[in-house]
Amino acid sequence: MNNPHKPAIPVHFYGLDAIRGIASIIVVLYHWQLFFYKDDIWFQDGYDKASLPLYSWFEVFYNNGMVSVDLFFLLSGFIFFWLYADRLSSRKMKFGKFVVYRVSRLYPIHFAGLMLAALLQFLILKNLGHYFIFVFNDSYDFVLHLLFMQNWGFERGPGFNAPSWSVSIEVLLYLMFYMVCFFRLQANRLFILLLIPVGAIMQHYDMLIGKGMFSFFMGGLVYYAYMDILRQNKAKQYLKVIGIITLALWTYTIVGYYFSLTHQAWEWLRLHQLSHITPEASEKIYPVLRNMLFRLTVSPCTILTLVLLETVRRPLSSRWAILGNSSYAIYLLHFPLQLLIVLLFHQFNISRQILSSPWSMLAFFSVLVTISVAAYYWYELPLQDKIRQLAFPKPPRLAVEVSDKKA
Repeated sequence: MNNPHKPAIPVHFYGLDAIRGIASIIVVLYHWQLFFYKDDIWFQDGYDKASLPLYSWFEVFYNNGMVSVDLFFLLSGFIFFWLYADRLSSRKMKFGKFVVYRVSRLYPIHFAGLMLAALLQFLILKNLGHYFIFVFNDSYDFVLHLLFMQNWGFERGPGFNAPSWSVSIEVLLYLMFYMVCFFRLQANRLFILLLIPVGAIMQHYDMLIGKGMFSFFMGGLVYYAYMDILRQNKAKQYLKVIGIITLALWTYTIVGYYFSLTHQAWEWLRLHQLSHITPEASEKIYPVLRNMLFRLTVSPCTILTLVLLETVRRPLSSRWAILGNSSYAIYLLHFPLQLLIVLLFHQFNISRQILSSPWSMLAFFSVLVTISVAAYYWYELPLQDKIRQLAFPKPPRLAVEVSDKKA
């Protein structure tokens, strides 16, 4: 008999929308420094980072914005195991429908971002004599971008709308996820767990799919942890414990970063227990370890806390869905908007130092968010629905009635 007091899984997790929207904004903050790279060459710093807008406040994002992409992958893992794993493994959803649903969600804004970036990079090359930051913008790489294959190992380097690399990896993850479900391995916790270190090893050898695998299947484990908690009917108890742990982790992460506590702890460990590690090697190892700890603790605990919170208490405001829905457009349109600014500043002989002002950043975000919200509701969503209707047309009403009568 079902327990009437057992909390039900919400229809929608608005807390995940909030996190997705915030993560997309952090990525834009991280990419703000692209405006200041010397000679518009990737990673050619040559500028004072402290001059970036509100650097003392946003330093952690300017230096570690890539963890937001890991959070995107983790969110995808949780959501896909929640919404698709059972349907795919039971064959209630066929491969064709799964592909159409994912492509119809990803492709419209991906295509728009690609075309805008291609046009603007061409104009920048024509007017400035060089591409802006990402230089592999030929026909070969364009085709790879069209097919979501720009980061499958066939590419020569980043080009066009380069931030879409994560979308390319996401598509590979979808295919991997489908195969896991097809062979009914999605509920095998040990198998899912083993995919995480495999992803870490692949990432170590500069394979971006490994970065995605690590966090995506971590998201799957977070989903199963959530389901186990619900089956035990202990959501309230776990929420208190995990909520406190999450708050402590975030406090230590932020305070530890700004006061170098984590770095000091690592240096103590290196000097007293790992003395064979040289200072030069330490400078390479430490950021990797810090990133790994964040991905293994802070991110999954945050997601688990949010979903438990919305399960035990009433869901967050549906207004968060607006930011969540437009987060994909924010992510894929921010670089084309940066390209447009570079081109306009050159045409009107405006110094990019203006972009060091917080007001310039605020104006940029205001325009970007407005465009992204409009793009979702008036471009992405209608086109998504149209693609799905064309792929899976509903039979005429009469035919359905006749079919029902025969049955």
